[in-house]
Amino acid sequence: MPEAPAAGGPTLGVVGRGRLGAALLAACRADGTRVSLTASRGGGWQADTVPDVIVDASAPEAHQEVLDYCAANRVPLVACVSNLTDAQWRALAELATVVPVVRATNLSFAHYLQVRIAEFTAALTGGPLGAATTTVRERHPLGKAHRPSATALVLAETWTGASGRAVADIADERAGLPVSEHELTHTWDGESLHVRHHVGSWAVPARGALTAAGWARTAPPGLVTMRTVYDDLTARSTP
Repeated sequence: MPEAPAAGGPTLGVVGRGRLGAALLAACRADGTRVSLTASRGGGWQADTVPDVIVDASAPEAHQEVLDYCAANRVPLVACVSNLTDAQWRALAELATVVPVVRATNLSFAHYLQVRIAEFTAALTGGPLGAATTTVRERHPLGKAHRPSATALVLAETWTGASGRAVADIADERAGLPVSEHELTHTWDGESLHVRHHVGSWAVPARGALTAAGWARTAPPGLVTMRTVYDDLTARSTP
C-alpha cells in the first residue's frame, strides 16, 4: 500500500473535458490542486510539466494515447472510462505492470459503502430465514449509452460473489436528472429492503477522483479498483 499522501496533494493531468473532466477541473480550482496537463478532443494535449497522476475522464478513442503517455513518463493513472473493449482492458492491465492504475468504475465513497452493505447482507441471508429475491436497478439520464451501467454490473457481481446466488434481474432506466441512481433490493414474502445510492452532482465523482489520485501518487505498480483505495483509506482512519 502507498504511504500517506504528501501534504498538498498531487499535481494532476486531466484528460477529457466532458461532465466529469469539467467537474474535476472545477474541484481543482476550488481546492488549489495544480493541473499541469490537460487534454481534450478539441484542444489537444497541453502540458507545463509532467503531472504526478493522470485522471482519464475522456472516451475509449483516446485510451491508447493516454496509456502511451503514462508508460513513457511513468505516471500513475486513474482510469474513469468504463466502456472499453476487451483489448483495451488488457492494455490497461499491461500498463499496471509498470505504474499504479486505479480502475474507477464508480468514484463515490457512498457507492463503496453500498457495496460493503451488499456483502454484509449476503452473509446474513443464506439460510431459510434470510432467503430473498435480489434485484438491481439503475437510472441515468437520457444519453447514457452504456447499459446496464458498469456500476450496476459491479453491484450484481458483488452480490453473486458474496452470496453464491445470482440477482434475479438488472433493470436499467434512462430518464430524469443527472447524475445517477443505483439500488439493490431484497424482497421477501410481504417485505422488502432497498439499499439506494443517489448522486445528484458531478462534484461527487470529482472528489472521488481527487481521492484516488492522492492515493495513487505513492502506490506501487499494479491494477486496483476504488474498493482497494477506500479499503486502505478507511483502514487508516479506523482506530
